[in-house]
Amino acid sequence: MHKMLLVSKYTAIRQLVSSHLLRVLSIYASEKKISKVPESGIALYKSREICKVLYISGVAPSLAKVYQISASAIANQVVSHFCDFGESFRVKVVPPAWIHIEVVDCVIADWLESLVSETNPFFQASTNPYSFTPALSYLFPIQYAYARCCSLLRLAKHEGITLFDEVRQIPWLDSQAKLCLNDAASQSLIAKLIAVVDDLVCVNIASASHWHSKARSLSQAFERFWSHNCIWGEVKVFPELAHARFGLILATQKILRFLLEDKLGIIALSEL
Repeated sequence: MHKMLLVSKYTAIRQLVSSHLLRVLSIYASEKKISKVPESGIALYKSREICKVLYISGVAPSLAKVYQISASAIANQVVSHFCDFGESFRVKVVPPAWIHIEVVDCVIADWLESLVSETNPFFQASTNPYSFTPALSYLFPIQYAYARCCSLLRLAKHEGITLFDEVRQIPWLDSQAKLCLNDAASQSLIAKLIAVVDDLVCVNIASASHWHSKARSLSQAFERFWSHNCIWGEVKVFPELAHARFGLILATQKILRFLLEDKLGIIALSEL
Protein backbone atom coordinates (compact mmCIF):
# COMPACT_ATOMS: atom_id res chain seq x y z
CA MET A 1 0.00 0.00 0.00
CA HIS A 2 1.27 3.44 -0.88
CA LYS A 3 2.41 5.25 2.25
CA MET A 4 1.00 8.75 1.75
CA LEU A 5 2.21 11.86 3.48
CA LEU A 6 -0.23 14.21 5.16
CA VAL A 7 0.19 17.10 2.75
CA SER A 8 -2.70 19.03 4.28
CA LYS A 9 -0.34 20.43 6.96
CA TYR A 10 2.02 21.79 4.30
CA THR A 11 0.96 24.63 2.02
CA ALA A 12 4.04 24.34 -0.19
CA ILE A 13 5.73 21.28 -1.68
CA ARG A 14 9.08 22.73 -0.68
CA GLN A 15 7.89 22.77 2.95
CA LEU A 16 7.01 19.10 2.63
CA VAL A 17 10.37 18.10 1.18
CA SER A 18 12.35 20.34 3.53
CA SER A 19 10.61 19.02 6.65
CA HIS A 20 11.35 15.41 5.75
CA LEU A 21 14.92 16.16 4.74
CA LEU A 22 15.39 17.87 8.11
CA ARG A 23 13.96 14.83 9.87
CA VAL A 24 16.27 12.50 7.96
CA LEU A 25 19.27 14.70 8.77
CA SER A 26 18.27 14.66 12.43
CA ILE A 27 18.30 10.85 12.38
CA TYR A 28 21.69 10.88 10.67
CA ALA A 29 23.12 13.37 13.20
CA SER A 30 21.83 11.26 16.09
CA GLU A 31 23.44 8.12 14.68
CA LYS A 32 26.77 9.87 14.12
CA LYS A 33 26.56 11.71 17.45
CA ILE A 34 27.08 15.08 15.82
CA SER A 35 25.17 18.32 16.28
CA LYS A 36 21.84 18.58 14.50
CA VAL A 37 21.61 20.49 11.26
CA PRO A 38 19.57 23.70 11.67
CA GLU A 39 16.73 24.30 9.24
CA SER A 40 18.61 27.31 7.89
CA GLY A 41 21.45 24.99 6.95
CA ILE A 42 19.41 22.97 4.47
CA ALA A 43 20.28 23.99 0.93
CA LEU A 44 17.30 22.99 -1.21
CA TYR A 45 16.59 24.06 -4.77
CA LYS A 46 13.78 23.20 -7.17
CA SER A 47 14.83 21.90 -10.56
CA ARG A 48 13.45 23.75 -13.58
CA GLU A 49 12.39 20.48 -15.20
CA ILE A 50 8.66 20.45 -15.93
CA CYS A 51 8.27 16.71 -16.48
CA LYS A 52 8.93 15.99 -12.80
CA VAL A 53 8.81 17.76 -9.45
CA LEU A 54 12.43 17.54 -8.39
CA TYR A 55 14.30 19.20 -5.54
CA ILE A 56 18.08 19.16 -5.24
CA SER A 57 20.02 19.48 -2.00
CA GLY A 58 23.68 20.30 -1.59
CA VAL A 59 23.60 19.67 2.14
CA ALA A 60 26.08 16.76 1.98
CA PRO A 61 29.06 18.82 0.72
CA SER A 62 28.23 21.49 3.31
CA LEU A 63 28.22 18.95 6.15
CA ALA A 64 31.38 17.32 4.83
CA LYS A 65 33.29 20.58 5.30
CA VAL A 66 32.04 20.98 8.87
CA TYR A 67 32.44 17.38 10.10
CA GLN A 68 35.35 16.28 7.89
CA ILE A 69 33.34 13.35 6.54
CA SER A 70 33.10 12.20 2.94
CA ALA A 71 30.30 14.09 1.17
CA SER A 72 29.30 11.05 -0.87
CA ALA A 73 29.12 8.91 2.29
CA ILE A 74 26.84 11.48 3.93
CA ALA A 75 24.64 11.70 0.85
CA ASN A 76 24.28 7.92 0.54
CA GLN A 77 23.37 7.49 4.20
CA VAL A 78 20.85 10.35 4.06
CA VAL A 79 19.23 8.82 0.99
CA SER A 80 18.99 5.42 2.69
CA HIS A 81 16.85 6.95 5.45
CA PHE A 82 14.28 8.23 2.97
CA CYS A 83 12.98 4.67 2.57
CA ASP A 84 11.16 5.27 5.86
CA PHE A 85 8.74 7.48 3.95
CA GLY A 86 7.56 4.70 1.67
CA GLU A 87 7.00 5.61 -1.95
CA SER A 88 6.31 9.29 -1.44
CA PHE A 89 9.73 10.26 -2.79
CA ARG A 90 12.19 8.90 -5.31
CA VAL A 91 15.57 9.80 -3.91
CA LYS A 92 19.03 9.22 -5.29
CA VAL A 93 22.58 10.51 -5.09
CA VAL A 94 23.93 12.24 -8.18
CA PRO A 95 27.73 12.66 -8.33
CA PRO A 96 29.59 14.13 -6.70
CA ALA A 97 27.18 14.29 -3.73
CA TRP A 98 23.95 15.97 -4.79
CA ILE A 99 20.75 14.58 -3.27
CA HIS A 100 17.90 14.48 -5.79
CA ILE A 101 14.44 14.25 -4.23
CA GLU A 102 11.62 13.66 -6.70
CA VAL A 103 8.04 13.99 -5.43
CA VAL A 104 5.76 11.26 -6.78
CA ASP A 105 2.48 11.91 -8.56
CA CYS A 106 0.29 10.70 -5.68
CA VAL A 107 1.72 13.37 -3.40
CA ILE A 108 1.36 16.05 -6.08
CA ALA A 109 -2.29 15.04 -6.52
CA ASP A 110 -2.88 15.36 -2.77
CA TRP A 111 -1.19 18.76 -2.81
CA LEU A 112 -3.36 19.97 -5.70
CA GLU A 113 -6.47 18.75 -3.88
CA SER A 114 -5.38 20.60 -0.74
CA LEU A 115 -4.67 23.72 -2.80
CA VAL A 116 -8.18 23.91 -4.25
CA SER A 117 -9.87 22.95 -0.98
CA GLU A 118 -12.40 25.47 0.28
CA THR A 119 -10.93 25.01 3.77
CA ASN A 120 -7.34 25.89 2.83
CA PRO A 121 -6.59 28.76 5.28
CA PHE A 122 -3.61 30.18 3.43
CA PHE A 123 -5.50 31.53 0.42
CA GLN A 124 -8.43 33.11 2.20
CA ALA A 125 -9.71 36.60 1.39
CA SER A 126 -7.09 39.30 1.49
CA THR A 127 -6.66 41.51 4.53
CA ASN A 128 -4.45 43.95 2.63
CA PRO A 129 -5.94 47.30 1.55
CA TYR A 130 -6.51 47.57 -2.19
CA SER A 131 -5.05 50.43 -4.13
CA PHE A 132 -8.22 50.81 -6.23
CA THR A 133 -5.94 52.11 -8.95
CA PRO A 134 -7.34 51.44 -12.43
CA ALA A 135 -5.73 48.36 -13.93
CA LEU A 136 -2.41 49.34 -15.43
CA SER A 137 -1.45 47.97 -18.82
CA TYR A 138 1.35 45.83 -17.39
CA LEU A 139 -1.18 44.12 -15.09
CA PHE A 140 -3.76 43.49 -17.80
CA PRO A 141 -2.41 40.07 -18.91
CA ILE A 142 -2.61 38.86 -15.30
CA GLN A 143 -6.11 40.28 -14.81
CA TYR A 144 -7.15 38.76 -18.13
CA ALA A 145 -5.90 35.30 -17.15
CA TYR A 146 -7.71 35.55 -13.81
CA ALA A 147 -10.95 36.67 -15.48
CA ARG A 148 -10.63 33.83 -18.01
CA CYS A 149 -10.30 31.33 -15.13
CA CYS A 150 -13.45 32.77 -13.53
CA SER A 151 -15.37 32.61 -16.81
CA LEU A 152 -14.39 28.98 -17.43
CA LEU A 153 -15.34 27.96 -13.91
CA ARG A 154 -18.75 29.63 -14.27
CA LEU A 155 -19.30 27.70 -17.49
CA ALA A 156 -18.21 24.48 -15.78
CA LYS A 157 -20.77 25.06 -13.04
CA HIS A 158 -23.42 25.75 -15.67
CA GLU A 159 -22.54 22.42 -17.32
CA GLY A 160 -23.03 20.62 -14.00
CA ILE A 161 -19.37 19.95 -13.26
CA THR A 162 -18.93 19.82 -9.48
CA LEU A 163 -15.42 20.62 -8.30
CA PHE A 164 -16.18 20.29 -4.59
CA ASP A 165 -17.56 16.95 -3.47
CA GLU A 166 -17.42 15.71 0.12
CA VAL A 167 -17.24 12.11 -1.10
CA ARG A 168 -15.19 12.21 -4.30
CA GLN A 169 -12.01 14.17 -4.92
CA ILE A 170 -11.02 15.69 -8.23
CA PRO A 171 -9.64 12.78 -10.32
CA TRP A 172 -6.04 13.98 -10.60
CA LEU A 173 -4.67 10.45 -11.09
CA ASP A 174 -5.29 7.77 -13.70
CA SER A 175 -5.69 4.05 -13.02
CA GLN A 176 -1.90 3.69 -12.81
CA ALA A 177 -1.62 6.34 -10.06
CA LYS A 178 -0.03 8.76 -12.53
CA LEU A 179 -1.14 12.36 -13.03
CA CYS A 180 -3.69 12.34 -15.83
CA LEU A 181 -2.62 15.89 -16.68
CA ASN A 182 0.51 14.68 -18.42
CA ASP A 183 0.73 16.91 -21.50
CA ALA A 184 3.54 19.47 -21.61
CA ALA A 185 1.26 22.51 -21.16
CA SER A 186 -0.45 21.02 -18.10
CA GLN A 187 2.86 19.94 -16.56
CA SER A 188 4.28 23.41 -17.14
CA LEU A 189 1.31 25.01 -15.39
CA ILE A 190 1.58 22.62 -12.43
CA ALA A 191 5.31 23.38 -12.20
CA LYS A 192 4.57 27.12 -12.15
CA LEU A 193 1.92 26.70 -9.44
CA ILE A 194 4.35 24.73 -7.28
CA ALA A 195 7.12 27.30 -7.78
CA VAL A 196 4.86 30.26 -6.99
CA VAL A 197 3.43 28.66 -3.84
CA ASP A 198 6.97 27.69 -2.75
CA ASP A 199 7.91 31.37 -2.98
CA LEU A 200 4.73 32.58 -1.28
CA VAL A 201 5.28 30.31 1.70
CA CYS A 202 9.04 29.90 1.98
CA VAL A 203 10.53 33.18 0.78
CA ASN A 204 10.13 36.52 2.53
CA ILE A 205 10.07 38.97 -0.38
CA ALA A 206 8.10 42.22 -0.31
CA SER A 207 9.14 43.46 -3.75
CA ALA A 208 6.09 44.06 -5.96
CA SER A 209 8.24 43.57 -9.06
CA HIS A 210 9.12 40.05 -7.89
CA TRP A 211 5.47 39.09 -7.45
CA HIS A 212 4.47 40.76 -10.70
CA SER A 213 7.07 38.61 -12.46
CA LYS A 214 5.71 35.48 -10.77
CA ALA A 215 2.11 36.38 -11.59
CA ARG A 216 2.99 37.17 -15.20
CA SER A 217 4.83 33.88 -15.59
CA LEU A 218 1.88 31.98 -14.11
CA SER A 219 -0.63 33.77 -16.36
CA GLN A 220 1.48 32.90 -19.42
CA ALA A 221 1.61 29.25 -18.38
CA PHE A 222 -2.17 29.29 -17.98
CA GLU A 223 -2.67 30.78 -21.46
CA ARG A 224 -0.50 28.03 -22.96
CA PHE A 225 -2.45 25.41 -21.01
CA TRP A 226 -5.79 26.79 -22.19
CA SER A 227 -4.72 27.13 -25.83
CA HIS A 228 -3.38 23.56 -25.97
CA ASN A 229 -6.32 21.80 -24.31
CA CYS A 230 -9.79 21.54 -25.80
CA ILE A 231 -11.64 21.03 -22.52
CA TRP A 232 -15.21 21.41 -23.73
CA GLY A 233 -14.77 18.74 -26.39
CA GLU A 234 -13.63 16.30 -23.71
CA VAL A 235 -16.33 16.82 -21.09
CA LYS A 236 -18.50 13.99 -22.44
CA VAL A 237 -15.76 11.85 -24.02
CA PHE A 238 -13.20 12.04 -21.20
CA PRO A 239 -15.14 13.43 -18.22
CA GLU A 240 -12.50 12.67 -15.57
CA LEU A 241 -9.73 14.31 -17.61
CA ALA A 242 -11.92 17.37 -18.18
CA HIS A 243 -12.74 17.44 -14.45
CA ALA A 244 -9.03 17.41 -13.57
CA ARG A 245 -8.35 20.23 -16.02
CA PHE A 246 -11.06 22.35 -14.43
CA GLY A 247 -9.43 21.56 -11.08
CA LEU A 248 -6.17 22.96 -12.43
CA ILE A 249 -8.00 26.07 -13.62
CA LEU A 250 -9.45 26.49 -10.12
CA ALA A 251 -5.98 26.19 -8.57
CA THR A 252 -4.65 28.80 -11.00
CA GLN A 253 -7.56 31.14 -10.25
CA LYS A 254 -6.90 30.97 -6.50
CA ILE A 255 -3.19 31.69 -6.82
CA LEU A 256 -3.65 34.52 -9.34
CA ARG A 257 -6.21 36.13 -7.06
CA PHE A 258 -3.88 35.87 -4.09
CA LEU A 259 -1.03 37.41 -6.06
CA LEU A 260 -3.16 40.26 -7.40
CA GLU A 261 -4.80 41.15 -4.10
CA ASP A 262 -2.24 40.26 -1.44
CA LYS A 263 1.02 40.91 -3.27
CA LEU A 264 0.13 43.56 -5.85
CA GLY A 265 -2.68 45.33 -3.95
CA ILE A 266 -5.09 45.26 -6.90
CA ILE A 267 -8.67 43.98 -6.88
CA ALA A 268 -8.87 40.76 -8.90
CA LEU A 269 -11.63 41.34 -11.45
CA SER A 270 -13.75 38.31 -12.32
CA GLU A 271 -14.93 40.04 -15.49
CA LEU A 272 -13.23 42.49 -17.84
